Amino acid sequence: MLHSLERAVSLKVTAALFLTLPLATWAEVSDKEPSTAHIWLVGFLAALLCFAGVRYRRWLAPVLAALPAFWFVSLLVEIHSPDVGPHLYAEQGPLYYVQAYLSLGLFVSGVILGWRLNRRRRET
Repeated sequence: MLHSLERAVSLKVTAALFLTLPLATWAEVSDKEPSTAHIWLVGFLAALLCFAGVRYRRWLAPVLAALPAFWFVSLLVEIHSPDVGPHLYAEQGPLYYVQAYLSLGLFVSGVILGWRLNRRRRET
């Protein structure tokens, strides 16, 4: 017979397994796509890098923005594809798509803001 402490730990472990088991079977499409944290990290770092580079030299815009642009294009093609898109939408919901587009907007705004500040610096 289990002691009371061992029994309590055993019940907690069993409850934790039953709570996490459905999550493991639910991740059929989502585990192959980048997480929202990863999407935001790429968007933020790309915006920061492009802002700093384009503010310094305008010709760096296409050089620095090329890789993040290809990454975002591949992400959007993947999440809107007919074989993955509906399942991803069912698993992640509409917020996943909203966050992907907002992160893309953050990246684009970093490039545009750097471009505008470079233009102001040249005019003065």
